[in-house]
This record gives sequence, C-alpha cells and structure tokens, in this order.
Amino acid sequence: MTQKPQPAEVAQALVEALQGQRPAIVCYAQCEPCQWGQCYDEPTPHSWAGPEDIEHAQATGQPEPTGTCACSCARTGDPR
Repeated sequence: MTQKPQPAEVAQALVEALQGQRPAIVCYAQCEPCQWGQCYDEPTPHSWAGPEDIEHAQATGQPEPTGTCACSCARTGDPR
C-alpha cells in the first residue's frame, strides 16, 4: 500500500478541477484503511464497507452496504 497524496497535491488537483482543467467526481465514502493513508500500491477494486458496517446493517435491518471505496486506489488503471 502507498500513502495518500500530500495536502498540497490534493489542493492543486482541486484547483485544476474547479478551473475545468481536469475532471472531478465528489465521493464521500472511503474504507477505513484509505482514510488513514493505507492505500493499495497497485489499484485494486474494493468496497468502502468494512465488517463493522455490514454487521451494523444486518443488526438494524438495513440492506448490506455496497459501493466502491472513493479512494483512487480502488480504481484499476489509476495512474500513480
């Protein structure tokens, strides 16, 4: 796993997206490892939901959480 981009890199990417120089997608859900910068070296599709999220959904009668982690390391072919 690699570290997440530095805040200055994220800020620059945001500026470029706001100026229309690059595409942007706003995603809110990241898996816990990605939230702490423990990202995959080779991008690997993975869910944002962990075992606790699935257990909570089952215990409260909600559908099982689905969806891909919002981190770029969850998209195959992501240039690093």
